[in-house]
Amino acid sequence: MNSVYVIVSTSKTTIKKQIDNLFSSFKNIERIHYDLTETPIEKVIEDLDTYNFLSKQKGIVASSAFFLSKENQKEEITHNIEILEKYILNPNPENILILVVDNMDKRKKIVTTLLEHAKVLDQEMDIHSMIREELEDHKMDIKTINFLISYCGNDSEKILKELEKLKIYKIESKEITIPDIKEVVLKSMEDNIYSFVDSILNGNKKEAFTMYQELLLQGEQANSILSKLANKIRLIYQVKVLVQDGNSDQKIAKQLNMHPYPIKLAREASYRYSENMLLEYLSKLSIVDLKMKQGNTVASLSFEVFMASI
Repeated sequence: MNSVYVIVSTSKTTIKKQIDNLFSSFKNIERIHYDLTETPIEKVIEDLDTYNFLSKQKGIVASSAFFLSKENQKEEITHNIEILEKYILNPNPENILILVVDNMDKRKKIVTTLLEHAKVLDQEMDIHSMIREELEDHKMDIKTINFLISYCGNDSEKILKELEKLKIYKIESKEITIPDIKEVVLKSMEDNIYSFVDSILNGNKKEAFTMYQELLLQGEQANSILSKLANKIRLIYQVKVLVQDGNSDQKIAKQLNMHPYPIKLAREASYRYSENMLLEYLSKLSIVDLKMKQGNTVASLSFEVFMASI
């Protein structure tokens, strides 16, 4: 077994699975987690070299190891990379270190050292395999699995959470179908808001009012819907500009400090609308927002008048 591992992934689900798989190889190991945006790497190394009181071994997960990546992160913590390099060359055999980062810059000396002396896990786990593993004694055919993946927006974390609900829902028959997914899995606000954006920007009043009522039934308020609608249109505009500058979804996600999934949705939506159109609707929504805040009309009425005018 190795003493030093590097998990390279942007998926929380993949990272969790990889960590769980690594720890499953050890018995009675103490788990410790450090966030390297808050803790210097030398503190982590000190812990690795400290005698274990609670168990024979300790496994330390050090996340956000941005000093290994291609992106230039503004870090408040200064890391002593030399101490880490020395440890990698002569690790404590009693313990394991797991560094977590979303990408690695192979031009960096520390990365070269890790590639030579550590075990690097950089394969994203296949969502189909994860679903089949989590199904246990339940059944789902391939068509239903693909529908679940699509219905949850290819968000692996959401897929696995919803799968747990589906398993409980079909605890007796043990067979999950597409109608079960439609019955149990609520489409998230994140997914619905993009459909709502499309209906507004395309001038589809009937569809816009239908979706507006659905959002109200989910507990959303008119002023909240307005805010989220404006935020999404603003995001679509930002992503459209950044994509034109040659930026990838991952890079845009980092620049805007967001998960890659909403960036993907915004990019797909950005191809359907011009910059001028997006800015025009942002202006219209700002006027509606001002009327709401001034209390000239009931918030819901202001928004409904806006939808009637599209």
